[in-house]
Amino acid sequence: MADPFMIRARPPLSTAAAFLQAQGLPVSDIADAHLEHFFYIGSDGSPTGLVGVEIYGADALLRSLVVADAARTHGLGSSLVKHAEDYAASRQVRAMYLLTTTAESFFQRRGYRCIDRAQAPPAIQSTREFAGLCPASSAFMIKRLSDRPYNVLFLCTGNSARSILAESIMNKWGKGQFRGFSAGSHPSGKVNPLALDLLKGLDLPTEGMRSKSWDEFAGPSGPHFDFVITVCDNAAGEACPVWPGMPITAHWGIPDPAAVEGTEMDKKAAFTRAFEAMDRRIKLFLSLPVASIDQMRIKERMDAIGMLHRGVARSRDV
Repeated sequence: MADPFMIRARPPLSTAAAFLQAQGLPVSDIADAHLEHFFYIGSDGSPTGLVGVEIYGADALLRSLVVADAARTHGLGSSLVKHAEDYAASRQVRAMYLLTTTAESFFQRRGYRCIDRAQAPPAIQSTREFAGLCPASSAFMIKRLSDRPYNVLFLCTGNSARSILAESIMNKWGKGQFRGFSAGSHPSGKVNPLALDLLKGLDLPTEGMRSKSWDEFAGPSGPHFDFVITVCDNAAGEACPVWPGMPITAHWGIPDPAAVEGTEMDKKAAFTRAFEAMDRRIKLFLSLPVASIDQMRIKERMDAIGMLHRGVARSRDV
């Protein structure tokens, strides 16, 4: 006999729609494709609980949580929410959002907190549930699902100088909350010795530094990147791989110090200038409240940081 409390994936469309409708929840936006991230308790023909998740990169919307009246007081709602959260976290979701008119205290006991609707990421705001299916008086809530470090990938063409400097700086000042990586579209195969000498002289990390292709990170086994930043104009204009999870992208173009000709002192000075420009940008980036502002605003501020070397960005822009 099937376990009546076992959580199953993807209920039949007709079953899900009928169950939600019977509980007074909206079904006008429910389609078969929607149900990929829906879970239910009970049999195909007679569910006793249901919950759905809509995933948008690192954000997700918890929706359609309902338990039949006769099955309440058994903890089914908590089990469904926990299952949905674990599932979302396994898909690299960082934050779960929801709208509720009647269950605010229920979700508060499970670690959710109310925030202003204006803080919703654009993808969440564009959902039908957010835009109109739930009344404006609904409580809008959030729960952070992951404390893993934010992964930041720096890209240039050769991955021998600027992106190497950026990787090291990020790993120094990210302090475990941000991890830097670097790669190139056409890697030179060798890290510029002047870059390594400069980093070592400043006591910044250099262990494991190597010039490598961005293809190493493009597959499903690679790190999940939250941010991808190009640091040379050539790389910015090239067709990048499709990065899983829809990372936020920006361009921070910095002149190539390896292209400077002249004396050894001239070349070292060029690397120092590139380092200082990158160091300033990364410290500004690390000052952003990335955990509490939406992706569009983060993107705008990252773009403003990238304009600093051109003298166009003002302090209030970042």
